[in-house]
Amino acid sequence: MKSYLIISASALLFSFVFIFSDKYREKYGSGSDAALKFTACSHFAGLIALLIINKFKVEFTVFTAVVAAAAAVDVILFNLCSLKALGKTNLSKYSVFSMIGGMSLPFAAGILFFREEMTVGKIICFALIIFSLALTAEKEDKKGAFLYYAGVFVTNGLYGVINKFFSASDFNKTSDAGYSILVEGFIVILSLLLLIFAKDRVGLIKGSGLIYSGGYGVMCAVGNFLLLTALRFLPASAQYPFVTGGVMIISTIYSFFTPAKPGKKQIASVILSMAGIFALICFNKTL
Repeated sequence: MKSYLIISASALLFSFVFIFSDKYREKYGSGSDAALKFTACSHFAGLIALLIINKFKVEFTVFTAVVAAAAAVDVILFNLCSLKALGKTNLSKYSVFSMIGGMSLPFAAGILFFREEMTVGKIICFALIIFSLALTAEKEDKKGAFLYYAGVFVTNGLYGVINKFFSASDFNKTSDAGYSILVEGFIVILSLLLLIFAKDRVGLIKGSGLIYSGGYGVMCAVGNFLLLTALRFLPASAQYPFVTGGVMIISTIYSFFTPAKPGKKQIASVILSMAGIFALICFNKTL
């Protein structure tokens, strides 16, 4: 039960990150310069948060550095695709592709490559959450949108797979916090280097732009660290569907306190998500 509390906390953090990235895009656009500056600022904030959590201890092994570098490249591609996708489709559809990718790829990898058990609860939960996400999707795409939200789907899911690989590996490696710090550090360095080649200059990020990117970065960094920690106790094929369902539930509850009240489809999707999480926890019979 402790692991479910940990990933519930991460779901709470992830519930608000889409808002921060969308607000940033509205202010600075979705060009490569804006995206890379967003990535550098947000993950610098995440790096500071993780250093505080790890009491400013920096750890290093070659294996950890290689995996962290791969994760950093994936995150940069995810942020570039995210800002482009948000410029061509609505937040609803973007979040659906992001969450389905973030859930389905680690789910499949856990079963196929990491020998995690397939249970009745996992199947029911996965199916119900896919259906609940489909209910919330809205149209309004611009030309070329599919390419970018397909990129969001793959890169968000691949990040979970990379983390699972790190957690399950027996190579000489750092602690979870040490790995997370290296990931954030590599992201900042690579983003700053890539800025040399960026076009569509947006100038210095300041004011609300720093708040949006900083809030996004801290929530993502801490949320992903919690998920990585929970992988020691809970398989990826159970963890990621639970997180996705939790994000949907929390986001909908939050929307009751905003002018954009949830409609019937959003409420139905939450009920399905809750049913999926219940099935995941209660139906543990292995197939």
